[in-house]
Amino acid sequence: MRAFLAVALAPHANDRFRQPSAAALTCLTDTFDEGFDGVNVAVDRTDVTATGWVAFAGTEEFDDLGPTAFTVRLSRLLRTREADLSTSDLAAMMLRPRALVHLLPPFAAAHRSEDGVLRVATDWLGYRQLYWWQGHGVAAVSTSARALAVLSGAGLDRTGLGAQAMIGWQIADRTPFAGVRAMPPASIATLSDGAVRIDWYADPFDQTAPAPSLDAAVDEMAAILSTSLSVYLDAHPEAVLQLTGGHDSRILLGAVPEKQRRGLRALTLGADTSPDVVVAAKLSERYGLRHQVLHLDDVAAPTPEEAHSLALRAARALECQASPMALAPLLGVEARLAQGHRLSGLGGEVARGFYYAGQPVGAEMTAKLVDRLAHWRIFANEAVEEAALDPDFRAEALAETLGTLTEIFEPGDWLRSTDAFYLYHRMHRWSGAHGTVAAVRRDAVNPMFDHRFIELALAVAPGDKRESLLLGRLMSRLDPELARIPLDTGLTPARLGVRDLSTRVAIATVTARQVARKVRQRLVHGRRAQFGAASFADLVLSHWRTDPSACAALYDQPILRRDWLDGLLAGTHSAEATTMAYLVNLLALPK
Repeated sequence: MRAFLAVALAPHANDRFRQPSAAALTCLTDTFDEGFDGVNVAVDRTDVTATGWVAFAGTEEFDDLGPTAFTVRLSRLLRTREADLSTSDLAAMMLRPRALVHLLPPFAAAHRSEDGVLRVATDWLGYRQLYWWQGHGVAAVSTSARALAVLSGAGLDRTGLGAQAMIGWQIADRTPFAGVRAMPPASIATLSDGAVRIDWYADPFDQTAPAPSLDAAVDEMAAILSTSLSVYLDAHPEAVLQLTGGHDSRILLGAVPEKQRRGLRALTLGADTSPDVVVAAKLSERYGLRHQVLHLDDVAAPTPEEAHSLALRAARALECQASPMALAPLLGVEARLAQGHRLSGLGGEVARGFYYAGQPVGAEMTAKLVDRLAHWRIFANEAVEEAALDPDFRAEALAETLGTLTEIFEPGDWLRSTDAFYLYHRMHRWSGAHGTVAAVRRDAVNPMFDHRFIELALAVAPGDKRESLLLGRLMSRLDPELARIPLDTGLTPARLGVRDLSTRVAIATVTARQVARKVRQRLVHGRRAQFGAASFADLVLSHWRTDPSACAALYDQPILRRDWLDGLLAGTHSAEATTMAYLVNLLALPK
């Protein structure tokens, strides 16, 4: 199922909600067409009753259970650690929802029973993005936040727009749309009688419990990955491993039994001289992988006008909540590939303490620590340039976003609090926005999203995760030989898995280079755009300068400075890719 919208009505609901909204339905399908990713999708089924209506787009995973009952999955992937499941398996699981915790993200499904009650579930991480809205006597759940915004007619959420201007993506359950909220991790939305109720089928991980020993955690994490990869490749030998020069995909390769490595397909995106491609090519040659390298310049560059159109569609695919400049060029490359089954490594950041660098050990969470981390790391890469924003809006956005961050960082051990923020906000809302686009186009499998694997990664003491000690030890446990081959940083997992003087010196050298880059970035107020985003943003801006009417709607946004827009279009100054991404999202907002 590509897209879904369900509306529940009370007897006193406004009549305008009683029939499907054509404008809302358009939001379900406007990112699927031959010019974007090779797929055409239309709303192919609607079901209208006196108590509400449901609309579907792409019903290949639909299971009719009777005159009114149905089950539909809202992602391609439906798999536990051990096996693939079918849509027909879901009805019982939706009624016993604790079983859903065993399904790998990204996953989502909807089930309506014979009594007319509709339940919609997302995966334990909330990685497959779903959204809900509650009005007066009417409630709705959808795969599209934009569809709910059109349905509600409530307008934009200034706080959500502010957070995205500061961070580049959304935090907590906010969206850019007033009253439209993202469904939380491990949640089920129940729609009935014009109301939506959100329940949780799994509790958040308990980080206050005693930490397991490092070796015990490593042994269990290695067993999880080895079992998962072995049975998965038995069932899907044609799967493709997304191989880079970094830790996470290396760990997946190490978890593949040697007999299943030779002939395994591997895919790397980048220039031939990039560290990712160089390291992946060496690994592929050594272990007999069938390696394919994708270059962005393998695809004919779009014209500026085409880039503008593609960027708008990418923004809509992301529900205007992440960078279309990062997505659009990748979708151009993906359109050339059979989507099929794809193995990717995400989640390793949780196991190595993504935000630990430069943070105090043994500290308790405080607002001051949140403020410092926000300015040093969270605001650094994807924020909108200060000059582009109305000063009052920016000051408001900065204050409110810092306030929200302080609220959502969990009390207690500071390093563990950063782990929770990474998992439940950066991974859930940023990575999940992009992952959702993939979730309806291919079977994207990430064994590191196994619930128990992440539970162990979080449970290990922060000191055992710092500087990739846990991941280095895990790689050595999976494959000692592979662990001795350098990563793209020049460090080897085997070295990272021990703590001797030579390791500390090597890590300190790499860390010093990384800190120096971050300092330079802070000094020049630079942003770090994703792969291919800068050149794509330049194409879009070129179109705007040739045809200013394409971006004229930006002048209607009071949050932007009109004189800055004038200078941008006149060529007096340019804009960073992160700022262009925000502007495109504003243009893609439903009218």
